[in-house]
Amino acid sequence: MNEPESAFNMFTMAKMDFDTLQRMLKDPDFADEAFGFHAQQAVEKALKTWLIFVQHRHPKIHDLRVLVRLLEESGQSLPERFEALLDLTTFGTVFRYQSYEPFDDYLDRTGIVEEIGVLLAFVRNRCGLPE
Repeated sequence: MNEPESAFNMFTMAKMDFDTLQRMLKDPDFADEAFGFHAQQAVEKALKTWLIFVQHRHPKIHDLRVLVRLLEESGQSLPERFEALLDLTTFGTVFRYQSYEPFDDYLDRTGIVEEIGVLLAFVRNRCGLPE
């Protein structure tokens, strides 16, 4: 598989997780852990799409900060507005196997979905992917 096709396939998978998130917004009964996992996966796959596009190999990891560092090594930079999304890493690692206890922290599902939508549009444009 060539790089553009591989990037397109990874982006398609990111959009599938994003579509799942949008459906989850309509049903608040979905657990925060499930919502957070799909949010983390959408961001992870968007970043991996970008890495594939810049021809940087990516490890099979779920740490979003590591993926951003790899992008930086390739001369790319994630806009600051998306930095809060990097906190979703814990949903791809810790909260896959443990309960999410929000304490005083509120999981702003609508805000997360909106920001991931903007990230996906950014990556799609950056990589020249079709809509």
